[in-house]
Amino acid sequence: PYEALHIVSGLWRELTNFSSGSICMVLASHDYDENDYIRDYNVYLTKKL
Repeated sequence: PYEALHIVSGLWRELTNFSSGSICMVLASHDYDENDYIRDYNVYLTKKL
């Protein structure tokens, strides 16, 4: 891979529109927990303030 993107905690980001045959690899220091994520942008805005 020649490109990477590091997203720090507290930023809003949705990963969509991957091209055919592409791979999204995620490395994390903790196990995935759905409850740790905000899926509604308006809720995110209230938490961010």
